[in-house]
Amino acid sequence: MCDTQDTETRTRLLHAARVVFASDGLKRATIRKISTLARANIAAVNYHFGSKENLYVAVLRDHLEQKLRRNPRDAGVSSLTSPRGRLRAYVRSMLAQFASDGDAVSVRLGKLLSQEFVQSSSRYFPTVIENCCAPAHAMLLDIVRQLLPGCDSQTVSRCAGSIVGQCVLHAHASEVIRLISPDMVLKPSNVEAMADFIVEFSLGGIERLALGLPGHAPSPKWEQHPEV
Repeated sequence: MCDTQDTETRTRLLHAARVVFASDGLKRATIRKISTLARANIAAVNYHFGSKENLYVAVLRDHLEQKLRRNPRDAGVSSLTSPRGRLRAYVRSMLAQFASDGDAVSVRLGKLLSQEFVQSSSRYFPTVIENCCAPAHAMLLDIVRQLLPGCDSQTVSRCAGSIVGQCVLHAHASEVIRLISPDMVLKPSNVEAMADFIVEFSLGGIERLALGLPGHAPSPKWEQHPEV
C-alpha cells in the first residue's frame, strides 16, 4: 500500500511540476508551489527527486521520452525498408516531434528543452541527452553509412549532423523563422512536405559526396521505394 501511495505521489509531483516549470521556468518555480498543486507534503519533492533541479530534469526527460514514444525514429520501418525510406521516417519523426500540438504546457516545455540543448542549466541534463538521444543518433549514422558505403566516419558524422541541423532549426529558431520566413513555420499540416524537402535536399548532397568515393558509379541512384 505504501509503495502505491509513493508512486501516486511521485506521479502527481511530476504532473504538477510540468505545469509549474512550464509557466515559471526553473529559477522562479518553487517547491512549495509544486507541492501545493500536487497535493503533497513539501518534503515530498526531496524524498522522491532529491532537489528542485532533479525534478526539473525529470520533467524534461519525461517530456522528451513521451515525444520519442509518440514519434519513434523508425516508425513504419522494416527489414525491407531502403536507406532512403529509413531516412524519410527518421526526418519525419523529428519534425513531428517539433511541430506544435497546440498544448500550451507541452509547447513551453519544448522551448525549455531546446534551451537545455543549447546551454544546460543543470549538470544532470547531459545524461538525458546521452540516454535519450544517443541511440537515435546512432540509428541515423547507420542510415548514412548505408547511403555512403565505404565513406570515412568523419564525413558520415558530418552528414548526420547536417540532417539533424535542418530538423532542429524548427525547434531552436522557431521565432526567427516566424518573422523572416512565415511559410517555413513548422506545423502538423506541413510536416510531410518539410520532411520530403529535407530528405531530397540531403540526398542530393550525399549523392554529390558519393561521386568522390572509389569505385562509385558516376550517377548513383538509390532505391526509390515509396518510403517503405
